[in-house]
Amino acid sequence: MTGPEIVRRRCARVLLVDEADRVLLFYSRDYMGPGVEYYVTPGGGLDAGETLAEGAAREVFEETGLRIDPGALGPVVAESEGDWSDSPELVIHSRDSFFFLRVPHFEPVRDRLEAVEQAEFTAARWLTLDEIGEADALVFPARIAGLLKGLLAGVVPVAPVEVPWGAWRWDADRDWTVTERATILDR
Repeated sequence: MTGPEIVRRRCARVLLVDEADRVLLFYSRDYMGPGVEYYVTPGGGLDAGETLAEGAAREVFEETGLRIDPGALGPVVAESEGDWSDSPELVIHSRDSFFFLRVPHFEPVRDRLEAVEQAEFTAARWLTLDEIGEADALVFPARIAGLLKGLLAGVVPVAPVEVPWGAWRWDADRDWTVTERATILDR
């Protein structure tokens, strides 16, 4: 018996924050299974030859319709790394870098989403820091509440902060990992 295919992926993500200190996240429910819900930060995998900032700007445009200049993103404020999967056949080992950007509030335009993203992301929501704190265990791929608390207070780290990986992984003996299953069932 062979194991799952393992794919290495470099990702760029953006914590978009409006003038009311709300953070944009994509919400998903029932995509991974009945009653399974989670939030996803805007961003995704880099295309060949892209810098982190270029990939982040492209992903924000594709997922929200907002055009941003890669130079406006500033430094990477956080990084996270780990494995995730959405099936027993594939494991993604991802290294994600996060940018922080304040933007005027806007309603995301979701017509450029890939088919899988259209099926997965059931809503785009602007959440307050308190709401993110309550849902932090459900934020994919990393828990961001602690990081955002500092960023919203104006503290930009000198070097990227390592944030805890919060994604799930398929386990052949138990379906989803115990951590993810417990988080979902406890809500």
